[in-house]
Amino acid sequence: MNPSGAKGLTPPGLTWPGLIWDNGTPAAARYGDVYYTRGDGLAEKRHVFLAGCGLPDAWRGRSAFTVCELGFGTGLTFLATCRLWAETAAPGARLHYLAVEGHPLSADELRQSLAPWPELAQEAGALLRVYPAPAAGFQRVYPHRTVTLTLLCGDAATVLAQTAAQVDAWYLDGFAPRKNPEMWTPAVLREVARLSRPHARLATYTAAGQVRRELLDAGFAVEVTPGFGRKREMTRGRYAGAIHKSPAPWFAPAEPRTGGHAAIIGGGIAGAAAAGALARRGWSCTVIEQRASLALGASGTPAGVVMPRLTAGPSLDGRVHASAWRHAVRHWAGQPFYTPCGVLQLATDVAEEERLAAIAESGDLGSQALAFLPADAASAMAGCAVPYRALRFAEGGRMDAAGYCAAEAATADIIAGRRATALQRAGELWRVTEGGATLCDADIVIFANAGGIGAFPQNAWLPLTARQGQITAAAATSASARLRCVLAYGGTLTPAEDGLHHVGATFNPARAGADDETVDDDDLRNLAALARVLPDLARGLKPAGAWAGVRWTTPDHLPVVGPLVDAAAFKQAYAPLRHGQHWVDYPAATYEPGLYTLAGFGSHGLALAPLCAELLACHITGDPWPLEQNLVAALHPSRFLLRDLKRPK
Repeated sequence: MNPSGAKGLTPPGLTWPGLIWDNGTPAAARYGDVYYTRGDGLAEKRHVFLAGCGLPDAWRGRSAFTVCELGFGTGLTFLATCRLWAETAAPGARLHYLAVEGHPLSADELRQSLAPWPELAQEAGALLRVYPAPAAGFQRVYPHRTVTLTLLCGDAATVLAQTAAQVDAWYLDGFAPRKNPEMWTPAVLREVARLSRPHARLATYTAAGQVRRELLDAGFAVEVTPGFGRKREMTRGRYAGAIHKSPAPWFAPAEPRTGGHAAIIGGGIAGAAAAGALARRGWSCTVIEQRASLALGASGTPAGVVMPRLTAGPSLDGRVHASAWRHAVRHWAGQPFYTPCGVLQLATDVAEEERLAAIAESGDLGSQALAFLPADAASAMAGCAVPYRALRFAEGGRMDAAGYCAAEAATADIIAGRRATALQRAGELWRVTEGGATLCDADIVIFANAGGIGAFPQNAWLPLTARQGQITAAAATSASARLRCVLAYGGTLTPAEDGLHHVGATFNPARAGADDETVDDDDLRNLAALARVLPDLARGLKPAGAWAGVRWTTPDHLPVVGPLVDAAAFKQAYAPLRHGQHWVDYPAATYEPGLYTLAGFGSHGLALAPLCAELLACHITGDPWPLEQNLVAALHPSRFLLRDLKRPK
């Protein structure tokens, strides 16, 4: 056996499998087992997993189908599934492929391992174009317009416990039970059962008696069938057990919808992102914007600085932002509205240096995307003297927010210059009105108008707070014109574009009726903040224009993403929680039919929007969630009602 060469990336929470080559076949030294049968790997995958789960017959006529593989490995089974899907699925149908992997290979290792299968070169190329750097947690990519791949990276029992999906077919493709027992524990198989749709199919190459007994205990009817090649037997099964109730009924999924027309109130970053996420699923959308066009107000910032908001220690907040960032940079890759010039977050004092060093050591984004640089390296990246150590976000940069919104809402109907003021039921539809005049009828309504949400009683209880931010334009000097990347120091300074820097931003309580009114004193504050940390760059910069807008935030600084409950019914159903009665058999939450909210992004809307809009679309359609369940709960609108019930009186 010969080592493959360079070791794969091993971010925190993950370990490298020890890729080696056994006479031309990839193997994992960690388990002493091969990824596929020598010479016949593709035929083996097709026999054991695709035929074993009754494919393609099981998905014929289905508009959506979900597969989950335990052990993504080289991705060969995924590619074989994609080929069969392309050949046999109904037009417009969508394949959701979830893949659990505790020891992900790097893209280079994947490429090398898939090279022996030239007949799948097209599928392999599509996968490699979007394959992310290994990172613990969930990562969603789109190898094809009808195929969504979600990598669930980490310990199998842990990531499955955080997964929400209804799986139609299971590929139990981990290494042999005697070599990798952690993949075949009762805890893992119970999660497989929990996530199974009624009559879900299952296939695995192993015929071990203990595995069959555990599957039976979990609710599967199993049978032993002929294996592949020299392996005499394998196991197939169907789920025959009970449907599992949500362990958190107050966050239980709303009734899924397979398609239709969405009315989106608000044409800023949130509304446009929602329109894009639904359009990719075949929905039609109408965006209703009270201003003259999309991306005005806070979404019309002339200096859309984008960088993740990470935390020094483990936290739900930091995990949400890290996941959102990884998703966003993949979503923006190659788009004309995004300039990934890089961002340097400056360590302007000892406490900040310690915090940024801890963030870098967390490895949340990988060493290529995130690094803590000494001052000389920071200066080299910036193109001018930076007298501080700095956290480098290699993929950070600046965004044309209006361009992003236009791209996301490209297929939507836009109703501009009209203000939605009320909703009423019109049969099975919602009618959106302005002063009694109908604007549109729709199957669902998405509130993406944070500033106007309080006017609608269905979500007036959401605790959103307005903060005004002002950005100052300043003509570049000969010294400042050398800046090549964004600098963040509490404020931000962008490289000059058309001779202008943008310096910002204030974060003040909003002034009633003055959303976009600029204040000269705020320009002076922005420039003074820059001068305190970078006096050489600030010297000679003078205000040359300003922009102001209002951002909306929440008490926990996380956005609001999900379906809206009937607040009165929620409080009544879960009132015993106020007395600590967690043992009660609570019903699933009662939702306002077809009403959803996407709001509260604060000053990180651009970085949060792509993933949050994808999550909202999954809430609507019932697609597998792109985030761990505890992160979905941390964003759910109902969290505020639940906290009020649990708060001691």
